[in-house]
Amino acid sequence: MLGVVASHAGVFGLGWIGVDIFFGLSGYLITGILLDAKAASPSARDYFVPFYMRRVLRILPLAWAAALVMASVRGEWSGIAWYMGYAVNWLPHSPPPTDLGHYWSLAVEEQFYTIWPAIVFFTSRKTLARVSGGVILADVICRMAFSVSPPSFATPQFLGLATFARADTLVVGALLAQRERNGGWGRESQWALPVAILCGVGVVALRVLERMNAWPLVTYNLKWPIIALGVGAGLVYVLVRNPSVLRWRWLVWIGQVSYGVYVIHACFGHWLHQHFSQAPVIFVLQLALTLPLAALSWYLFESPLLTLKRHWPMPSRRSRARLAE
Repeated sequence: MLGVVASHAGVFGLGWIGVDIFFGLSGYLITGILLDAKAASPSARDYFVPFYMRRVLRILPLAWAAALVMASVRGEWSGIAWYMGYAVNWLPHSPPPTDLGHYWSLAVEEQFYTIWPAIVFFTSRKTLARVSGGVILADVICRMAFSVSPPSFATPQFLGLATFARADTLVVGALLAQRERNGGWGRESQWALPVAILCGVGVVALRVLERMNAWPLVTYNLKWPIIALGVGAGLVYVLVRNPSVLRWRWLVWIGQVSYGVYVIHACFGHWLHQHFSQAPVIFVLQLALTLPLAALSWYLFESPLLTLKRHWPMPSRRSRARLAE
């Protein structure tokens, strides 16, 4: 989240990779939740209803509230259905209000939440692994096809934000959750840090080539798999080593309110860039404006809503054992 804010402020050009890191985390965590729920052998209703209700409580209220506020402030309503319907990432350009352009990542997430639970529920573990690999292969084919022979609607925004462009990291996270439940990591994790570093170097090199407008087909088609591999390797390293830096209290707190920061921060973007020219100043002001609002949102709006999750507990082997007792 901090990387994304820095990217939007103009401080750190590669900060947008923070979104891909989040996709990897989301794929890992959500797939793990779904696999654990499925292991309890629930009915379809006890599996799907709690999952979707819990996702609705976590994602929709704040995102919809912010979207309605921005549309009201701007007096621009023509694109609001695309943002609130989580389909905006398929458009060639962001509709008004463009302050909500960052909702493209929420759209990718919601599309994943909509489809993936059924795939996990109705497939065996071996089939799920094959489907995961098939999704990555389909992404690669789509990106190649659209970049080699782009139709009129395939703008740079479409090519960078459509689900087939960014789903690799979601699936890599899902594969990590599957691997963790099929035997863990062991010594296999020793490769993680070197691979993550090499991928980071590769992304920087590709970024340099992009800025030179050199080999666009190569940079576009290589960038996403390298990012996905790097995110996956980084997640393995974190899962196995559990770095102490990730337990710093201030960082944990920012992580706690990070969804609110992500949703709210871009609403100040246009105004800040109109009134200030120095990227570090914009970054500091954007955080100064956003963090208090995100904290208020978390403590007064999001947390009270999340207490309703108790009405829709996800099934698990532990809960099933407690019921049997």
